[in-house]
Amino acid sequence: MRAPVRRSELLLLVFLGMVFAVSSTVVVASVTHIEKIGLTVVGLEDGAVLRAAAFRDVHISAGDPDTLERVEVLVDDAVIATRRDGDRLTLESFTPTEGDHALMARVRSTMPLIMDVVVDHEFTVDNTAPSP
Repeated sequence: MRAPVRRSELLLLVFLGMVFAVSSTVVVASVTHIEKIGLTVVGLEDGAVLRAAAFRDVHISAGDPDTLERVEVLVDDAVIATRRDGDRLTLESFTPTEGDHALMARVRSTMPLIMDVVVDHEFTVDNTAPSP
């Protein structure tokens, strides 16, 4: 026997359909946003061990150079000053101390519900001279 569909069940089904549609749209928009930005940290690989002097070669680039105006760079949760140099951002007068660090470059989304673009790299500064 088949029972008639209740109004509350129909409303629940419509509500769940709307939630799915909105969620799918947000996910697709976020992925498109992340791909369009193309944020990259150049000169620093995740897990790298380098000397402090080598850090001056690190810079940030983006697929859309206009996006660079919105990039925020943090090392160990402290904002680092940047300078625009053509189609890239350089870290201004920043020399990391010895030890483990985390660099994060991020572009905050200008649209609500769309994820920020974030690139994280952990690195270690080791200024110990190589043994002869």
